Amino acid sequence: MEGKIGFVIIHGFAGGLQEIEPLNCFLKDKGYLTACPVLDGHTGMRKDLKKTNYEEWIASAEESLLELKKQCHKIFVVGFSMGGLIGVNLVLKHKVEGIATLCAPIYYWDIKRVSLNIIEDFKKRQYKNLQKYFNATVRIPLKAMVNFRILLAKTKPLIKEINCPIFVAQGLIDDTVHHRSGKYIYDNSASKMKKLKYYKNSDHIICCGAEREALFNDLYEFSKKVLNKGEN
Repeated sequence: MEGKIGFVIIHGFAGGLQEIEPLNCFLKDKGYLTACPVLDGHTGMRKDLKKTNYEEWIASAEESLLELKKQCHKIFVVGFSMGGLIGVNLVLKHKVEGIATLCAPIYYWDIKRVSLNIIEDFKKRQYKNLQKYFNATVRIPLKAMVNFRILLAKTKPLIKEINCPIFVAQGLIDDTVHHRSGKYIYDNSASKMKKLKYYKNSDHIICCGAEREALFNDLYEFSKKVLNKGEN
């Protein structure tokens, strides 16, 4: 176990591993051990998501973290979107070296950006954004949405208790999470070592976007400083 460093990478609400796989590959290529839990109910089937709640989502990520702790002496948690909220809950319960939140929601749905996307759809007559918004309302059960909102409400006040190093990333063309969310997390965390980085050409699925290489390198450089702290 000595000398091994692990990253727990947590996907988003009603999403899956495809959202974070590019980051997972990047970190593995750097020689780190990684764990990418599939949150309970997140099978891609609406009926499965409907059966679970936010406590089970947290528990499934926690189980993965504890398994990785058996193999590593240092752990860094990365949470994408709702995974960032789950990550906050984990780092307040377990000793880890640091946390990164990627487009984590405090304020969700940027209505201005949604409107611009819909206008662009009509201009191009492609309607991909309209289809995305419609699909989201159809595939996500009401119970799951309620549990997401409960998780957000319970996690938001916990941010002020974060004192481990934190890297906050936010895409500026994210229609799902308002860009003010990143600043809220950065301003309200109690961490002495923290960084907020905006990505002007990135939408919500930031790990698969045009600036993913810049994001991954920024996260890598930040985590390297954290993980090497005290070893020089």
